[in-house]
Amino acid sequence: MKHLLKLNIVVLALTALVMVGCNTNDVVDPGPKVAPAAPTNLMAKSVSETKIGLKWTASTGTVIPTGYKIVVREKGAASSQTLDAGTSTAAEISALTEGKIYEFSVYAVNDTAKSAATSVVEWAPARRATGTFKLYSSNNTTNGSGLAIVGMTSPAVLKISQGDLWDICFDDKTAGDPRIGSPGQSRYVDNNYKFPNGKDAKVVYLATLQYPGVNSIDEIYETSALAIPSTNGEKMLQLNTVTGTTGFGFVIGTKNADNSVNFAKIVVKRVGGNLVQGTGADSFVECEVSYQYIKDVPYALRAAFERYNSSVHAPRGKF
Repeated sequence: MKHLLKLNIVVLALTALVMVGCNTNDVVDPGPKVAPAAPTNLMAKSVSETKIGLKWTASTGTVIPTGYKIVVREKGAASSQTLDAGTSTAAEISALTEGKIYEFSVYAVNDTAKSAATSVVEWAPARRATGTFKLYSSNNTTNGSGLAIVGMTSPAVLKISQGDLWDICFDDKTAGDPRIGSPGQSRYVDNNYKFPNGKDAKVVYLATLQYPGVNSIDEIYETSALAIPSTNGEKMLQLNTVTGTTGFGFVIGTKNADNSVNFAKIVVKRVGGNLVQGTGADSFVECEVSYQYIKDVPYALRAAFERYNSSVHAPRGKF
């Protein structure tokens, strides 16, 4: 009987040991978190002189990010700041300084695990003109046909009597061939690029890169510097050749006497299916404007922008 009692005690002890070892309430260490794939296609735009907008493509793969982080650094600074973007793939960075260049990159996180970062995009904030501007027919005696941007407190529509201040103009002097672009290539000036007031047209170059299929500056994001051609960049854009159901955008660089450049971005809106609205002397185009008040800051500087060495009065090749 004693031997049987000992055996029962041993069996009970072993059973208890097995049950403790198989406790389903024990926490199992899952191991380190797996990092998501890196986000891609980081792009930027200027929202205002103190704010920049970013967007990127979400991480792909089996690991779903718990969020995204944005690294912001003023160009040349030793330290950076990391901002939480949540699970969104777009953000606006505020409290920036006009004229300064900032570096941005984005990475994804899975709790504590970090992905690789996107490529760095360098960007600078730019001023956004309030509302839209209407540039009227050359036959309109009441309203202006050109837009003055550089050197102005804020952009303003001016008449031909102040055409030497224009940075872009609407030119419908030839019937059926409306144009917009560099004043020095317009039909407002003579062969010496002078307006009727005897003053020279500004030297304004148009970038080769243009933006079809947009109706607002808010739709345009980029990854590299705005650039204007080194030569022969003054031109007018023929509005009748712009197809589609939306407007389009383009970049100008106004050259100053000291060889510096002020950049601006223009969007010509399409309203009611038409780029040119109204009829006769009341015809007009409607524009949105974003511009750099600070010289030589072409929005983004990921790629070096082209500088040119010709003087203001170099041969300009009117066409």
